[in-house]
Amino acid sequence: MKITENALKILQKRYFAEGETWEKLCERVAHKVAGDEKKSEDRVKWEKRYKEIMLDLDFLPNSPTLRNFGRNEGCGSACFVLPMEDSRRSIFKTLSDAVDVQAYGGGTGMSFSSLRPKGDPIRSTGGTASGPLSFMEIFDFTIGDIIQQGGTREGANMGVLRVDHPDIERFVAAKTIEGTLKNFNLSAGITDAFMNAVKNDEDYDLVFNGKVYKTVSASKIWETIIDGAWKNGEPGIVFLDTINRKNPLHPMGEIEATNPCGEQPLLPYCSCNLGSINLSQMIMGNWVEGAAEVDWKKLRKTVKTAVRFLDSVISVNNYPIPEIEDMTLKTRQVGLGIMGFADMCIKLHIRYGSKESVILAKEIMADIYNAANETSTELGKEKGVAPVYEEWTLSGPKRRNGTLTTVAPTGTLSLIANCSSGCEPNFAFNYTKACLEGETIDIVPDVVREWHERKETEILPEFFVTTKDVSVEEHIRVQAAFQAGGVDSGVSKTINAPYDTDKSEISEAFFKAWEMGCKGITFYRDGSRDVQALYTQKKGVETEGADELGRGKLKHRPRATTGPSLKMKTACGKLYVDPHFDKDGVVEVFIRTVGGGCAANTKALGILLSYCLRAGVSSEKIINSMKSIHCPACTKAISSGKDVEVNSCAAGMGKGVEVALEHADVYREVAKQIQDADSYFNEIDAPKDKSTICPDCGATVHRAEGCLVCSNMECGWTRC
Repeated sequence: MKITENALKILQKRYFAEGETWEKLCERVAHKVAGDEKKSEDRVKWEKRYKEIMLDLDFLPNSPTLRNFGRNEGCGSACFVLPMEDSRRSIFKTLSDAVDVQAYGGGTGMSFSSLRPKGDPIRSTGGTASGPLSFMEIFDFTIGDIIQQGGTREGANMGVLRVDHPDIERFVAAKTIEGTLKNFNLSAGITDAFMNAVKNDEDYDLVFNGKVYKTVSASKIWETIIDGAWKNGEPGIVFLDTINRKNPLHPMGEIEATNPCGEQPLLPYCSCNLGSINLSQMIMGNWVEGAAEVDWKKLRKTVKTAVRFLDSVISVNNYPIPEIEDMTLKTRQVGLGIMGFADMCIKLHIRYGSKESVILAKEIMADIYNAANETSTELGKEKGVAPVYEEWTLSGPKRRNGTLTTVAPTGTLSLIANCSSGCEPNFAFNYTKACLEGETIDIVPDVVREWHERKETEILPEFFVTTKDVSVEEHIRVQAAFQAGGVDSGVSKTINAPYDTDKSEISEAFFKAWEMGCKGITFYRDGSRDVQALYTQKKGVETEGADELGRGKLKHRPRATTGPSLKMKTACGKLYVDPHFDKDGVVEVFIRTVGGGCAANTKALGILLSYCLRAGVSSEKIINSMKSIHCPACTKAISSGKDVEVNSCAAGMGKGVEVALEHADVYREVAKQIQDADSYFNEIDAPKDKSTICPDCGATVHRAEGCLVCSNMECGWTRC
């Protein structure tokens, strides 16, 4: 298969060794994995087969395997879950382990449910507990701002808190402001008891260590969860009882957390390496003319090769810490999944989300699971069963692998394979994806290009659907079909919904997911975040009527502006951020501190922020950059339980601009109404000599120490 230009960009940025090609990458990975075979003839045979299925883009392993194997000593697994107990030693042991896992290129999931709630007394010191969120802040800063995953990207984490934990209300509201806990995905650990309480509009208890801390309305907590999902997609949901009820390794213990994307529920210290079959290529016949069908023979052959590949990854792998190596070799979990399902539907002229597509999803996944189970059983006879089968009584035949199937999101892999991601519908048929650490790529799916070229028409038939054409219920039905068809781990599924989606639809979606046996679900409303990975049109930061600025030019700041005055608590005192609007948007930000902090630096940042906004720099980029800044004083204060609202003064400034922009329409309207006042001041106060008017704010200038200086102390303009 020919690698696309987009795929080549990604491979060069993240995967290729120096001077490497796609074929050479496939060779080095295949050679490493085939090294698990004992006989030389078997190594040659399987190396050739592994190279073929990767080179042809029929199957791809997860990113760490592609990036690390045969190139360095990095790990080939992507999914990890770490334990956490309610002691300083355990918490910081977990942090240390997470740092090691992230450095090896993996993502970590952790449940914070064992940590005592905020304000709980600590007998050993006489102090009070700072609560789970304070430790999440420390993890977020340490892993995200200091450590990069495998040296290529910021760390990824999943934080889970049980819905009956006393701090659940703080947890579900933790990411209300974008940029908070930016290296964590948050999921509420939902129980059947809670869902039934919501369903029956009943109260339920918030409990820790058998003690009831509070009795609350289940519906109220549910509404808070829904509000967060509606606002910015967080928290997501993991159904803990469903996960444990359907866990093939259930006798070993209770699962409390998943990997960062939610598709891999794992016991503590377990890991899983994933791989995905490109269903778009499991088709034979002229699909454009409607003469295509599933190539079941090719699919089963690919499954058998892929399972052997993934099992061998476990044997030749490098592990970040001994505990993970021990548990992984004991359970030998693999996660074989799919990508390109939406493209397969198009090639079969089936509308994604239709009854036919749901039947297809279930049939495909059942066939994959049966072939995988058969292969793993054979491998157990050939190479030995997973030790977990000798230690525990598990259901089903003894086999080589404790778990077999997972449906991952395959964001980057699907771009390399040039197919739709995971089991998701196509996001759009002409869109932009933000990736590659700030870069973007434009995407037109291959099935769309091929249809246009062969049909010589721009018109697409009705079975070409995008996520906006798929109802919430159809999303859930497809996910449930994959889960029930043959996924013994989980299915990563995000319902990408239109901006105007109502909160009631999210509530219905989450309920339906629970009722249909899904293990988790995430809802994302298009445009609900300032920054999102996929978008059909760039969110404009220029407002209607704003003048285009040339390079080096600053927009004129009118005499009369308006805006809110926002107060925030920092580790050093109070921070006041006053964003001021003209008729188009924010043109100036006044900042001051009270009770501590550096007044000079604060003033300087306010001036620089104002210049950036008036120079046309994206407010979105300013906000996200500033909100990502942490300071040690604030981090320490937050971790000790002090009432501090921001991670740094700079983060507070970004937050202030963000909050103001949420009500931009109101302030712009007021600014329009005071334009007459602006004209009035200019008429009565304007100096005769225009050279004595400040070009930035319009105030008068005066000469001081041989230079012209603005008389407006908050402006700071000088000609020198």
